[in-house]
This record gives sequence, structure tokens and C-alpha cells, in this order.
Amino acid sequence: MPLIRNEKQKDNLARFLYDIAKIVVAIAVIGPAVSLSVFSYAAMLGGLAVAGAAFVFAYYLDGKETQP
Repeated sequence: MPLIRNEKQKDNLARFLYDIAKIVVAIAVIGPAVSLSVFSYAAMLGGLAVAGAAFVFAYYLDGKETQP
């Protein structure tokens, strides 16, 4: 049984992953850069990696919809 059964579920999952990527960037990258209290390059790079992975997977899901 496939995890994604129809187009609406695929669209919702893609939108959710885009939102997760935005939230991770805001928390891991923008937050510490603005506060200037505790800045960690490891946390920033980890946040960028997670956000990038979520974005790539969401882009992959969105791209499958447009193919004939």
C-alpha cells in the first residue's frame, strides 16, 4: 500500500515540506544570526542541510505532478 494515495495528499505533503524548510531556516540560521548571543556554525550548517533536504524532497514531489 503506497504512502501517498492521491494527488491531494502529494500536494499537501509537498506544501508541508516547503513549510518545514522555511521554519528550519528561520530557527537554525536566521534566529541565531539576529540574536548574536549563541552562534554555532554546526547548528547553522545542520539547519541548512535539513532545510535543503526537505526542499529537495518537496520539489521532487511537485515535479512529478507536471510530467505527462
